[in-house]
Amino acid sequence: MTKGATNYLFDAIEVLRANVTPLFLLGLIGLLFYVPSSSGELSGFALFLPMIVLFIVYPLIYGRYTEIIQGNAEVSYSQIFNKHWFNFFVVSIVVGSPVLLVTFLGFLLGKHIVATKTLLSLLIDVLSIYIFPLVFLLSERVSCISLGIKCLLGNFKFSIPLVVLTLMPSILDLLIRNPFTTSDERITAFFTNYFFWLFGILFDFVIFIASTLILKEKLSITNKNQG
Repeated sequence: MTKGATNYLFDAIEVLRANVTPLFLLGLIGLLFYVPSSSGELSGFALFLPMIVLFIVYPLIYGRYTEIIQGNAEVSYSQIFNKHWFNFFVVSIVVGSPVLLVTFLGFLLGKHIVATKTLLSLLIDVLSIYIFPLVFLLSERVSCISLGIKCLLGNFKFSIPLVVLTLMPSILDLLIRNPFTTSDERITAFFTNYFFWLFGILFDFVIFIASTLILKEKLSITNKNQG
């Protein structure tokens, strides 16, 4: 019987359970940002930390799980960085450019475009379900964007569980999360913000690993057929 996307999600959870150290380290790094922010004062380092996490830590962890899935768990982080970082950086800039453009236009026009930016970000998150796994599996850049979108649209019904899981953190964030502004609420704000950050990370890596497992199997089948 053909495996469905839900089965791959469960497989991804097992991969995470067996290799939780990278996520644990990412959670500790996140504390460097959320502890200062909970006090109401951000250091210069804390302001740049999200960029460091996105463009350095994330590709290292994505690369680690990709290598584990491919049976190369012994590969060092320096090798992962040299192999994957530039590809990830280029694709991240290209994929994220629509959000940056909308934000820039909103700034120039002096209009609040939070809703538009949020919806566009969600759309890009969904379209990227297979893009970044392809970047790490194929070690390529811009070509993975069109291929990843084609994989999603051509297998959309199959991918619905991945789409739902991609949207869930943002939907729950909008429904549950409340702003905290007073000093008495800073501890609550800290735990709430940090929880949602960890929650989003967990979903993100489950989706990434599941998508990588799906593509690895499908690409393997394709390669055998071509051979």
